[in-house]
Amino acid sequence: MVKNNKILLSLLFFFLISVSGRSQSSVQSLEKKIQSIQKDIKLAEKLLKETSKDKETTINQVTLLQAQINQRESLIKTYQNQVNAINKDIQNNKKEISALEAELALYRKEYSNLLVISYRNKGKANNLLFIFSSEDFNQAMRRMRYIQELNGLVKEKIEEIDSTQIKINIQLEKNERNKKEIEKILSEEKKEKATLLKERDNLNKDIASLKKKESQIQKDIKKKENETKELKKQIENIIAEEIRKAKEREEASKKNNVKSVDYSLSSNFAQNKGKLPYPVEQGIITGKYGLSQHPTQKKVTVNNNGIDISTTKGAKARSVFDGEICFITSQGGNNVILIRHGLYFTLYSNLEKVFVKVGDKVSTGQEIGRIHTNVSDGKTILHFEIWQENKTTVNPALWIKK
Repeated sequence: MVKNNKILLSLLFFFLISVSGRSQSSVQSLEKKIQSIQKDIKLAEKLLKETSKDKETTINQVTLLQAQINQRESLIKTYQNQVNAINKDIQNNKKEISALEAELALYRKEYSNLLVISYRNKGKANNLLFIFSSEDFNQAMRRMRYIQELNGLVKEKIEEIDSTQIKINIQLEKNERNKKEIEKILSEEKKEKATLLKERDNLNKDIASLKKKESQIQKDIKKKENETKELKKQIENIIAEEIRKAKEREEASKKNNVKSVDYSLSSNFAQNKGKLPYPVEQGIITGKYGLSQHPTQKKVTVNNNGIDISTTKGAKARSVFDGEICFITSQGGNNVILIRHGLYFTLYSNLEKVFVKVGDKVSTGQEIGRIHTNVSDGKTILHFEIWQENKTTVNPALWIKK
């Protein structure tokens, strides 16, 4: 019975160790997420300072402020998740301590029983008498081994008791550290909530001030929509032509019994979904993919074929994968670059200067142009899109690595 109890306690202890390890991993993962969000918030604050100096309120400021608010809300939520994870860790530690205490009680009971047995054979003289009173040599050897094993078991139990007590103390200390960590996180969360309230108030004021420019904003929206539609048609035609050429190359490859480079590159590109590098060194997404409400015009819905990434003045656009420059054009006074990656295409627009030409081979991370900084509001935004061979766009946020 004692042996069965010992096995059950050991299994429970190792199970709790495993659960505790997973919980600790979750806390560490959340810590990394917090650091990433804090980095984005600092960048948003820097960009807001760049765009708000001696200038009246702009849509870009509202967009950046909204992005900063979203990040802060995400940070607060992550703090809450971290507190929950640490509390879970504390509960797992308590269960672990209970299991260890039960194990300790069992060891102490076994140790007590061994002491009783040992007392009966107390002293060297008694041990020798016990051995020499044997009926034959074999019995004497068995009794000698019995005494040796008994002494060994007593020593083993003392070590087990000491080791288990150390484990209990470690878990108790860990819980104390966890409680202090929770206090620290709650303090940070309180500060973030206070800052969030101020930012929301500033956002409402900025939106209210922009209502005076409503007619101009709507004209700008219409102009942007027309430019986007025009560019979309151009891109669709370019992609159709590039796919036609790729199929010709595929047919030629089949005749020569070699693999098409286009399809091989496409496969590599697809396999890197969620792992592609950012098309800028540092930036935050301030324009989401697909349909979304305009930041100041509540009744206006805008459709984005890609994402808009706000970055710092003088920032360079970088190719997210190996490919070939297949198209360069202008839009709104700035440049647009289309890169072919087999049967996938990436588009980079709002570039004031390009460093490449059509036909150039580019590698992952290579700088292809400098992003334009708007003089009137100080915004530096890269528009980035990903196209497939069927002339449809996909959400770039799901393809690039954060």
